[in-house]
Amino acid sequence: MTIRLQLILILLFLATPLGLLAQPSTPPRATVPDQVLVRFNKPTTLGQARRELNNALLNVSEALVPSLDIFLVKLPKASIKAADAVAMLKSYPSVRWAQLDYYLDLRSTTPDDPQFGSQWSLSQPNDADIDAPEAWDITTGGTDPAGNDIVVAVVDNGCQLTHLDLAPNIWVNTGEIPGNGIDDDGNGYVDDVNGWNAYNINGTIPSPNAPYHGTHVSGIIGAVGNNGRQVCGINWHVKLMEIAASSTSTSVVSRGYNYALTQKTRWLASGGSTGANVVATNSSFGQDFGNCQSDSFPIWNDLYNAMGAAGILSACATANLNINVDLYGDVPTGCASPYMFSVTNTNTLDQKYSAAGYGRTTIDIGAPGTAILSTINTGTGTLSGTSMSSPHIAGAVAFLHAAASPGFYRYYMAHPDSAALLIKKFLMDSVDVLASMDTMTVSRGRVNLYRAATGIHAYTGPQPVQPFLIYINQSVEDSVTGNGNGALESGETARLAITLCNYGANATNVAATLSTADPYLTVVDSLGSFGAIVTSASQNNVADPFVVLADSMAPVGHIAQITLTLSAAGGYSVVEYFNLEIGRTVVYWADSVENGENGWTHGAVQPNYSDAWHISNEMSASPSNSWKCGGEGPVPYVNSLDAGLVSPPIAITSHSTLYFSQWMDAELSSIYPDSALDGGVVEISANGGPFDAVTPVGGYPKTFRQTRSLSYVGPMPGRPCFSGIINWVQRQVDLSAYAGQTIHVRFRFGSDSSGAAHEGWFVDDIFVRGVAPEPPPHVDPLTDVAIFPVGDDLQLLWSPPPSGANLYVIYRNNFFDFMPSESDSIGWTADTSYVDTSAVLMHPQAYYVIKAVKP
Repeated sequence: MTIRLQLILILLFLATPLGLLAQPSTPPRATVPDQVLVRFNKPTTLGQARRELNNALLNVSEALVPSLDIFLVKLPKASIKAADAVAMLKSYPSVRWAQLDYYLDLRSTTPDDPQFGSQWSLSQPNDADIDAPEAWDITTGGTDPAGNDIVVAVVDNGCQLTHLDLAPNIWVNTGEIPGNGIDDDGNGYVDDVNGWNAYNINGTIPSPNAPYHGTHVSGIIGAVGNNGRQVCGINWHVKLMEIAASSTSTSVVSRGYNYALTQKTRWLASGGSTGANVVATNSSFGQDFGNCQSDSFPIWNDLYNAMGAAGILSACATANLNINVDLYGDVPTGCASPYMFSVTNTNTLDQKYSAAGYGRTTIDIGAPGTAILSTINTGTGTLSGTSMSSPHIAGAVAFLHAAASPGFYRYYMAHPDSAALLIKKFLMDSVDVLASMDTMTVSRGRVNLYRAATGIHAYTGPQPVQPFLIYINQSVEDSVTGNGNGALESGETARLAITLCNYGANATNVAATLSTADPYLTVVDSLGSFGAIVTSASQNNVADPFVVLADSMAPVGHIAQITLTLSAAGGYSVVEYFNLEIGRTVVYWADSVENGENGWTHGAVQPNYSDAWHISNEMSASPSNSWKCGGEGPVPYVNSLDAGLVSPPIAITSHSTLYFSQWMDAELSSIYPDSALDGGVVEISANGGPFDAVTPVGGYPKTFRQTRSLSYVGPMPGRPCFSGIINWVQRQVDLSAYAGQTIHVRFRFGSDSSGAAHEGWFVDDIFVRGVAPEPPPHVDPLTDVAIFPVGDDLQLLWSPPPSGANLYVIYRNNFFDFMPSESDSIGWTADTSYVDTSAVLMHPQAYYVIKAVKP
């Protein structure tokens, strides 16, 4: 490959002190360092992919999801960074998308009272349950109207296959001979008798010890009922396909999903003689605060849409944090695929559990998830979390297939994709509507199994097949009365276009009416027309948009709830909901910890304590550095730490939020599980005042306490804190109260006077998002800037302006006359030099602008 380096233009502007527009936020989680994921635009074999991509930097190692042309690309050690490989792959014309291979977390569950003696989620006196006994009068699950076994793929950490209350319901691949090392049924998997182990790429299903997550989830879906043993599942006789693939990288999960998709595709193609009738997957894992709508996570919607096309609905647990997923994001429950069922946790009082995610447009439904009794490896036990909520939905999907009428079965076999969405609609439309859930979920309630089963049991089938219109996304055009930045802001009138997709029969004369009760939004033109939308196609109303007016007093970041009433010829009508944000925030201060200390300071907070903060390349949320409080490498942190890491001054605008990624290994009490002996807190000093404690969104999980003896000594007794083992996760702190002030942020880590060896606290990718600062004035460019190629990198060097500067922001674009914006920012530095990594390889044409910030 010939790399051509074209003319590079460097301009240096002088900005106001507040004019630092930093690089966009990096992905909030750690990634597998030596591999990435890629999808091609057209059908591609493994050999073709290797011929297309393999070189000294890239090695296509596996067809992860062959039916979607998704491949795993390995990076030879030290050849290229994963982020650079993604950028390179996106430049290939044959590549549809490329992304990092993100690590994922098992949705955490909390062991509860092991003597809890009843399955309240199925039935209890206050009716906060799913009405299972009433539904069991219709069916107890197991087979569809044609007598086919119904299968749920449990994508988790494994299962105890021999558990007495699960063994009869474990799916068995009758075409496979156990343990002979041969792919007997020719499905591409060797010895896949009960499912697949995507961790080790073999048919051996692990049986992990506490917290017995996969075993517990399996029991909620399908523990054998009416057998005189222990507990029963939502389905008494469903088949459980165990796929070990959770709580690890995106590639492993993809490998697991591909197994379920392969088995269902074979079942459909063979008329049920091979494969498995998988109707649902359950996924109780994910990534907190991940933006599923960004180009960092394209694989998730593709996977769910592909499984949905085969008639598989995917039930997914949302975050175990009290966050609005509409605003803060989550992977996968913030994703847009209509075949993904996002689920939050309800408790015995029929309320959303306090530590569970919600979202009026992203979280579909509530289901019991608090203190749920189910199977564990040692018998039965209780666990809590959204991990327990999503299997109630996966189990309900399977149950509806068993309760379905012959008319629905015929519809499903002819149109598995739209029929799967019809099952989702039955479950969404039949919820018990709860006042406490009115703005928490799309359905506004908690699943009611009996009501949904009654509806599908009486379904006669589409006569003829009806359209099935779904809201996909929105776009704002505000150039007439606004600033043309594509966002609706206070005082602006804007044209609003909506994109719809039709998953049912051809629709003609599609129209929509827009309405809202929001006091800050006026609908000026409520009618929009879409024309005809054929099956599996999408359409927008750009030619006939809605018109909306944002009140001049609307707060920045205000979310208006919109009702969209859709209609089509033949009497079709449906109501959809979505959110419209008024105003837009930007990242205006950031430090990726890649350019030295950049004005950060650190030291002991109190006398007689030590400091251990330093920049480390041992571990990071994004390549390659992070701040660490602890020893370097295998050296643990010392006792008697009270170490403070203090940021440079940050001028806070309105509606601001602090974001940071963290990883921690700190000592907990061996006696009291909620007590920390060592740990970290976040503090803020405003306008030079004292540092005060602040509480992150979702709160601190632990508390510093005197728990071992009277001689216990620690720097922050009684303070809530981070402690224990915390894998890389992004956290947030609301800074709204500091608008108009200049603050310092302090990350403070403390350890007591004794204890076992632990790693410490890593902090990375720290940034502040809020209303954009006023733009800097235009000044004449300075010209004393030089560029030097250094291998595959470009080094930029310049002299400070006469008036001085303490920070420089670097912008890059492919066009000569671009005006720098947030999306063009690639980094910032306090030095008079910057290295653009792999620029020669990935940017054959590039133009730069450098802005300086006064001291």
